[in-house]
Amino acid sequence: REIAAKHGVTSLDTVADLARDSDILVLAAKPKDIPALVKGTADHVKRDVLVITLAAGVRTAFVEKFLNGKGRVVRIMPNLACAVGEGATAFALGHSATEHDALVVEEIFGAIGRVTMVEEPMLDAVTGLSGSGPGFIAALAHSMIEGGVRSGLPRDVAYKLALQTMKGTAELLLIDGLEPMQLFRMVATPNGTTEAGWAVMEKRGVPPAISDAIVAASKRAADLAAEVAKAHG
Repeated sequence: REIAAKHGVTSLDTVADLARDSDILVLAAKPKDIPALVKGTADHVKRDVLVITLAAGVRTAFVEKFLNGKGRVVRIMPNLACAVGEGATAFALGHSATEHDALVVEEIFGAIGRVTMVEEPMLDAVTGLSGSGPGFIAALAHSMIEGGVRSGLPRDVAYKLALQTMKGTAELLLIDGLEPMQLFRMVATPNGTTEAGWAVMEKRGVPPAISDAIVAASKRAADLAAEVAKAHG
């Protein structure tokens, strides 16, 4: 209730109360917890409710089955950068969701980043790329910072330069619509510093390893869906 008072929102005592009072219901939980959450709200939701689900690998059909004909379901996959208004969110419409529902989702999540609609089978790949992506990029930032420190920079300077370089490069690609390797070729001069560093990355297998990491994360998202369906199907 303190949080509700602080942010000027309504606090309810139970999930069932929330379901009864909501025109738009967002269900966000770990994949293993979604079945119990859906079952706990299914008997209480309004017949025309829009249910937005956020859980890696949990299909719209799985949620629709428990709703038993009530409401429409949209499945979303945002990422951690939503916390600073720079999120990457993809969503897919369930069987009975409408174009208007898509506009509602775009309006809500467009307030905290960029939003893209995809076909539902693509959401496993979305999970691997942009869902897990902040973790991979943070690890890459760590390695860049360590490289700066090993090269003689104070850690705080390396930290600021590495993160601003990542942020600025992303903005440059988005604003100019460049392909990443097109920008790479603009930076890398023959026998220059960028090519020297790139040669090490290629020798160590870094580019394919990053690509393989996205594929592995995407496969794990698909595996999670199969596990949830098997356990609660």
